[in-house]
Amino acid sequence: MLYFNFARIFEIKGINRPFTYLVSLGYSKGYATRIANNQVTQVNAERLERFCRDFNCTPNDIFDYRPYSKKPLPEGHALLSLTKPEITNEVLVKINTLPLEKIQQIHDIIKNIE
Repeated sequence: MLYFNFARIFEIKGINRPFTYLVSLGYSKGYATRIANNQVTQVNAERLERFCRDFNCTPNDIFDYRPYSKKPLPEGHALLSLTKPEITNEVLVKINTLPLEKIQQIHDIIKNIE
């Protein structure tokens, strides 16, 4: 099944309060609630483009595909490219266990990425 996975974007971007963040960007409270709770079932192209602009992502980053167990797709089917791995906090846990010197090195590396 093809669905919108806004929660994944918030998780990756480290946005802990998506509703508040979306409202601060000018989204209506009703629409921000639906996005923040991952309850969007359809979206027009204009809103999709706005979200992608605001979060520096593509529609493919938002769409997620979960195969039907009763109707699997053949291997190599294009929709399977939209199957995303689970996001875990493994990286944050690892970073939090590092000494400050190493965290500073990571900070410096990220700061210089263009």
